[in-house]
Amino acid sequence: MSKDDRCDPTYFDDSCGFMDRVRAQLRLTQGAEIARRYLAMNAFDGVLPVLGIIMGGFASLSFQDPEVIFETSILAIVATSFAMLISGITSSYLTEGAERKRDIEELERSLLGSLDGSMIVKATRTTTLVVSLINGFSPFGAGLITALPLMMVFAGFPIGIAFASSVIVAMLLLFILGLFLGNVSKSNMLAYGIKTLAAGILVVLMIWVFSNATGY
Repeated sequence: MSKDDRCDPTYFDDSCGFMDRVRAQLRLTQGAEIARRYLAMNAFDGVLPVLGIIMGGFASLSFQDPEVIFETSILAIVATSFAMLISGITSSYLTEGAERKRDIEELERSLLGSLDGSMIVKATRTTTLVVSLINGFSPFGAGLITALPLMMVFAGFPIGIAFASSVIVAMLLLFILGLFLGNVSKSNMLAYGIKTLAAGILVVLMIWVFSNATGY
């Protein structure tokens, strides 16, 4: 019997570890596909707001005190990232939980019986939790990765170069996410990469134009 068979959610023997069980339960509910989609989509949503904050600070460096701009930007990025973390987990947990509960209730009505304690119910709960965590941590992680060059200022890195480097990191992340989405959809990866990169470029251009037009 193969490991996949032993770790089938309807079987499970003692050789199945915790992660094996989680993967098997995700297969049962097709949760892996949902989690993968949430990972890419919400990482994308995590990069763009942080890129907006970084560009706002970068564009303001020539008008205001760089130290103040840097400190304000760091605080805004950390606060935004934590807000996306909490929002992503709670919103997904409530939404996915409600959707999954409805599916279980419909299945129970069709079977004319209760599914309490069944493997499908356990797998549904696991999927809801995993998807919720990914929904929250993907934008949180993507936002903090985007801001990593700014953290180097604490080690003596020039503020202006740190802001510019963070913009570059954001663009790279967006392009990589586009490649990932293209691979998931089995479409042209380069085309997807260019599309996600274009979204980042549009954010940069809009903030730069607004900053120069208003003097902020």
